[in-house]
Amino acid sequence: MHQSSHYHSAIAMRKLLISCLLFFGGFISIHSQVYTGAAYYPEHTDKEQVEKDAHLMEEAHFNIARMGDFAWHSMEPKDGVFTLEWLDHAIRTLSQRGIQSLLCTPTAAIPKWMHDAHPDIMIMGADGQRKPYGRRRHACLNNEDYRQYCTRITRTLAERYKDNKSVIGFQIDNELATEEPYCYCPECLKKFQLWLKKKYQTVEALNKAWGTIFWSETLDNFEQVWLPRRMDNPGIYLDYQRFYSDVALEFFRMQRDVVKAVAPGMTVTTNIGGSGFVTTMNLYELADECDVLSFDNYPVNVTLEHLYGNDIGHPFDPAMTSFAMQIIRGGKSRPIWVPEAQIGRTALTQKEIVKEGYPRLWNHQQLAYGCRLSTFFPFRSFDSGHEHLMAGVMESDNVKRSKFYEAQQTAKELQEIYARTGEMLPVTKAVVIRDFQVDWAFENGYTFCPDLKYLREVYKYYHALRSQSIMADVISSQADLTGYSLIVVPYLAIASPDFCKRLEEAARQGATILLTCINGVRDIHLHKTDALITTPLQQLAGIEVKGQEALFGRKSNTLTYGNQTGQCQFWFDQIEVKTAFPTASFSGNYFKGYPAITCNKYGKGIVYYVATVPEQSIVDKLMREAVSNSSIKIPAQCNHPLVEIAGLKDTNGKQYIYIVNFSDKDQTIEFKIPVLNIMTGKKYPVSASVKAMDYLLVQVN
Repeated sequence: MHQSSHYHSAIAMRKLLISCLLFFGGFISIHSQVYTGAAYYPEHTDKEQVEKDAHLMEEAHFNIARMGDFAWHSMEPKDGVFTLEWLDHAIRTLSQRGIQSLLCTPTAAIPKWMHDAHPDIMIMGADGQRKPYGRRRHACLNNEDYRQYCTRITRTLAERYKDNKSVIGFQIDNELATEEPYCYCPECLKKFQLWLKKKYQTVEALNKAWGTIFWSETLDNFEQVWLPRRMDNPGIYLDYQRFYSDVALEFFRMQRDVVKAVAPGMTVTTNIGGSGFVTTMNLYELADECDVLSFDNYPVNVTLEHLYGNDIGHPFDPAMTSFAMQIIRGGKSRPIWVPEAQIGRTALTQKEIVKEGYPRLWNHQQLAYGCRLSTFFPFRSFDSGHEHLMAGVMESDNVKRSKFYEAQQTAKELQEIYARTGEMLPVTKAVVIRDFQVDWAFENGYTFCPDLKYLREVYKYYHALRSQSIMADVISSQADLTGYSLIVVPYLAIASPDFCKRLEEAARQGATILLTCINGVRDIHLHKTDALITTPLQQLAGIEVKGQEALFGRKSNTLTYGNQTGQCQFWFDQIEVKTAFPTASFSGNYFKGYPAITCNKYGKGIVYYVATVPEQSIVDKLMREAVSNSSIKIPAQCNHPLVEIAGLKDTNGKQYIYIVNFSDKDQTIEFKIPVLNIMTGKKYPVSASVKAMDYLLVQVN
């Protein structure tokens, strides 16, 4: 009885605090708290259940609900007829429990009445057939009827909720540029032709860029341009990929600008699907358009391996999740949001089972990378429909089970941490270069080596850094390189002259640089450069590339690196050292005795060159050597692969180390500097133990 009285007193105090905040002009600013909650679908239920759910969310310490992402028919059951009272009720009911709302524009799934009125809204495949109705992301982003409908529903929502203090912002669309990213309809062809005319000005310049002299593809005018398919002329297909990235970005901007015109102060974002591993849109450019960077985080079952059709599965590795977050951040010192956070099984094929306790720790890992909003997907499991297999915080029978209590614990812990630290962002001195232009070039199948999967190989180098507890940004080659002690450039097939100059300057100033094969083999139009790899990179590495060979994935070679021998695949440069010296050599059937890894002194820095695609153990060894020759200092270490260690700094300059132990055993963390536990004040001069499936956040003294 005493506990019940205490609970209701606490609730009453919380409601009083909320009332005071409303009186002084609204809820706590989004800049002064961390949000934890769930994706919620009030259109699936009735008002009574919404009120029960609001109570459950309050009990779970939730303070945010994301709503509306697939509710177009519920919002607009007939053309121009809007029924938003159910959403008004949900926002109001949640607000009374201290829960704010992130609203979504519902444009990722169109209602049937829209399809019936405008069947040409549907995406057209490369075979010339329209996609049938029945899924999401099946409307052409260039279709003018669809765009007008999207603009109208976005404006309707923005005008209705622009002054609602319980609405913190809008998520535009849902998982843009996934599932059906390309369209081959007449409208897309027309817009592609206009896009090309603006870019190239003359058809002569277009022919030169595409190399249309090959296979007699020379064009007489822009009206002859066709929409290329995968395996077509690689220069044409690369421009088509660039075009469709621009189309997706423009579609986002269209809705964003509608919101901003009505409610200039409203925060606007969009959620990147595929756990952040989307290649069909340039996410670095998208980041410049968003108020907040957001992605959906499903660390089990959705990894970068989805890009390459890997249906075997990929055991959870915290480095994979942090890789996604650093891609989304793109080197920017800004917070991120996670509008969909995995709570359990998904609607996809279950390649791995979600271990109890992982969703809680994933949220701690997100916080360690600057996440300020995380909503579990979904709050309640769906009774039916496409995603009826999705696990929720609650199941449809309203019984509180382990997932509810795990979400409750998570929300409580994150809010307590944030109350003590405020905003924290990663501190990095290492960087891995990843370009979407190169993603697209590799995607065409035979541009370089069909079995070499670009992002998978980039990840090897990122993983090697994380295994040493080194934070690394993931940025484009156009980004600023200033301030990085270690710059890793894997397989950057398209390397601009400006990027080469900035690498040279970084090396002169003392940075350690690691280059691999395939770097700089083509220019921006996929034309060959002035040498087998562009001359500035050869000079930087102190080598000359004499020959290049590719090999399909079922065969491999070996290299010997000190006392270690490992496999290497896909691509082999035959190099001659100039000012560099070899540190590893090929030792298998191919190119025996040729250098496989070299090291060169350049200015105050050191430049490594890797002439092939090595296995992870070789990459790990190489990155340990590269780190030892850089100025990077590692404040804390643990050798277990399931322990995440992140270095952070708050807005006042205080430094923290966030440790998340995903393993089922206690782990010892070795500190190079004295630290103290921010929750207990306990000091750790040398080491600390982190319990199994738990976290530790320490402040650097």
